[in-house]
Amino acid sequence: MDVLLLLVCLALIGACSSAFRPPAVPLVVNNPYMSIWSAADNLYDEFPMHWSGDIMGLTGLIRIDGKTYRYMGPETLLRGSSIPNVEQAEVAVGPTTTYYVFHQDGVKLDVIFFSGSAMAVDILDDTNLSQFEIPVTYLNLSVSSEDGKVHHVQLYYDNSAEPAVMNSKEMVTWSRNRSAVEGHHTMSIGTVDQKYLQQGSDRINWGYWYTSVEDNGNVSTVITSDVNARGSFANGRAFPDEDDKPPRACEDNWPVLAVSWDLGNVGKDNAASRYIVLAYDQVVSIRYFGHNMIPFWRHLYNNDTAEMLRSAHGNATALGLECLLADGFFMTMISRYINPAENYSAIATLAWRQTVGGTQLVWNDILQQEWVFLKEISSGGAVNTVDVLYPASPLLVYLFSTQLQKLLMPILAYANNETKAYGEYIPYNLTWAPHHLGHWPICDLAPNHQEQMPMEETGNMLIMIAAIAKRNRNKEKQGFQSQPGSLTYLKPYWPLLRRWGDYLVSNLPDPGNQLCTDDFEGPSPHNANLAIKGIVGLGALAYLLEQDGQKDIATHYLMQAKNFVTMWMKNASDGDHYRMQYNLPDTWSLKYNLLYDRYLGLNLFPQSVYDLECAYYQKKMNAYGVPLDNRADFTKTDWLMWIASICNHDQFDAITNSVYRFADMSPDRVPFSDWYFTTTGKVKGFRARPVVGGIFAAMLFIT
Repeated sequence: MDVLLLLVCLALIGACSSAFRPPAVPLVVNNPYMSIWSAADNLYDEFPMHWSGDIMGLTGLIRIDGKTYRYMGPETLLRGSSIPNVEQAEVAVGPTTTYYVFHQDGVKLDVIFFSGSAMAVDILDDTNLSQFEIPVTYLNLSVSSEDGKVHHVQLYYDNSAEPAVMNSKEMVTWSRNRSAVEGHHTMSIGTVDQKYLQQGSDRINWGYWYTSVEDNGNVSTVITSDVNARGSFANGRAFPDEDDKPPRACEDNWPVLAVSWDLGNVGKDNAASRYIVLAYDQVVSIRYFGHNMIPFWRHLYNNDTAEMLRSAHGNATALGLECLLADGFFMTMISRYINPAENYSAIATLAWRQTVGGTQLVWNDILQQEWVFLKEISSGGAVNTVDVLYPASPLLVYLFSTQLQKLLMPILAYANNETKAYGEYIPYNLTWAPHHLGHWPICDLAPNHQEQMPMEETGNMLIMIAAIAKRNRNKEKQGFQSQPGSLTYLKPYWPLLRRWGDYLVSNLPDPGNQLCTDDFEGPSPHNANLAIKGIVGLGALAYLLEQDGQKDIATHYLMQAKNFVTMWMKNASDGDHYRMQYNLPDTWSLKYNLLYDRYLGLNLFPQSVYDLECAYYQKKMNAYGVPLDNRADFTKTDWLMWIASICNHDQFDAITNSVYRFADMSPDRVPFSDWYFTTTGKVKGFRARPVVGGIFAAMLFIT
């Protein structure tokens, strides 16, 4: 690993976000199962955790001139005797990179986590997915002398089996194969039973976690109990000569995959750096109507884990450079177009990996193409929930439009009755769009078992498809050759899309007694914001038809949408704002569904609607933002930032600062919540959900 490269990356990201205190810091965030965070001010205050709050036993130690300190994991990690900590000086989160800076006894330690799977392949116009779509996070450790003196330095890392089990009572086994990845020490651990896709918990209990390091002559590895491994290093002893014999329970003397390095003398002119590849092989990721789908990397590497790990090691420096480019691109875009940029940059970069980390890329061997699935993290665990994709869509549209298209394909195939090819035919017979596909990781939901949100999901699907088309056309104009604006993939689906459009026409301008995505607040019949979604959905369909050359049909739907806007303005008007429900005077709500009317350039709603609403929101502003509506004090992070992006500069700044204040000051240390109280900053519910991609709404309006 090139030390200079990573230190440059460190300086770039640190300059943008070092003052920010995230509610939780992303460490190893690749997908809904491989999702590990630090929920403390200092990396050594507590063990890292899974997004669900369960401990993930990652530990880090350093010996400086014979004295042992810890940089990751709590004081009790030896379960009997304590180890002091180094002094943490800084933590900063970039889009694809997290870094910590520590100081102790004249030595500086940089701890850097970065992941290629968090890379914005689209914005880099890179068609070589092999180095990005691997389930790997790199942990880089760099040591340098700050006082100009020579110091003898040793480093240590271990992880338990907790990332590979559903609970710590499960039996685990482990192995190593020094020849599988030539020139490297590679250890793996996983459950004994290996029951693929047979549990629905938030944690995985099949597949294997890998810890792999270069064999550079001064490295030692062992698979043994936590006390044996950590105690040996802490007391300056060599690791045990042999690994423990498997199997045993995860919590039985806590077997760990342990690594130590003796870096020798580190002085002013000879800094040292080592890295670890942390990978997870799920073997199988998703079952789609009876058919198992493997992680996409397994297709790329012919189901060869060793080849994937060889690639991970071979591309370590290149991926560090790609992270630098992606992070630099994003920071540059923000500083150029968002003013002031600092607070927005902090919350947007925190949202990046959380959003991407809610997805799993798989190989559809029936169609011979990649598909993507998204988990509704912490709010039900559903697969490809349309009204979770929708609030996350600004980030996906702006950075990953091709990936968003691959997220929508499983939904389109289900709604279009294409599941027979996968072995389990469940006819979809509703005239509106599905709500979701099943409970993660199984897609097998019958239409009558859906949580029915007819106008919500129908509008969402049409809007997102149109947003992809617009974004891809913009990219094509900018010379992104890998991003064609073609609508060819929609050829089998035009009858379906028109059926959805006809459903909207027959149910507007009043949605009646329907649920919307804010169903956690209870029913809201005659919902004015939901009506906006239906109207914009019709406009989105007209946009798509126009782009495909179906001009007469496009005009038909567009005229219907315009007529409904006139009715909406009359029915929803409440003087200085518009109502939450047509039938309830003196009510109000955030009309976030206006966002895509503006982005798609439909101009269905006049500027006066935006001006009136935005001015009214200012009157309702609390310390941590504007409530979602008049019924409660809480709000949604995503919808707030959607509103900010369609209001004036002062209002954007005020709302952005309120969301930043919540993330920076909330007493609840969980991965970025999207549901919290605007007066106290306390989390109402939800954590780690990919909907925080909605923070990127403002980015839709820059090139």
